[in-house]
Amino acid sequence: MESRILETYPEGIYRKTEDGEMILGQALSVFIHNGDYHLVDLKVFQDGKIDCWDLIDFEEFKKKIASGWVQTSIPDGSQVSVFSLGRFKIKDSSMYIKETELIKEVKDIIDELNGKKTTSEICRGVFEEYNQSPTEENKQKLKTAYEDIPEHNRCYVLGDMNEKDYPIRYVIYGKDVSYYQ
Repeated sequence: MESRILETYPEGIYRKTEDGEMILGQALSVFIHNGDYHLVDLKVFQDGKIDCWDLIDFEEFKKKIASGWVQTSIPDGSQVSVFSLGRFKIKDSSMYIKETELIKEVKDIIDELNGKKTTSEICRGVFEEYNQSPTEENKQKLKTAYEDIPEHNRCYVLGDMNEKDYPIRYVIYGKDVSYYQ
């Protein structure tokens, strides 16, 4: 298991426990709001711990999101610090990931690091089930599975960026759905 994860995550995100055990992880960019906003790597580890200037569990991470400590967007006019590089002021920003969707992505990362299926993998399986048996019940299961995926990852479920999951979206939302959504 560890060698597959190391191949998948060549950046080598890990931490060592007090007894020397290596815990693998993955990093995402976020802002920590501590006075200014600080652009940092949020480190998500296989054991479910998350490093956001504190090593915390998943439930505590959700509280850090709710409190505004961890953010994915910041208001225009805010000061941003990037350690060892500098700081700048936001004039006109476009942020793509909502905090609620970051929570879903962190959960997916923990599942992936533990060899469990991610929401995208679950959705692909449900889509296959629907294609074999296109019932209303399977359509609802597909809708639920698709909407469980973090919004910013929904266009890659079928592995084709050009299709942007149109086959799934067409089944769920009907012919009014845009191919280029």
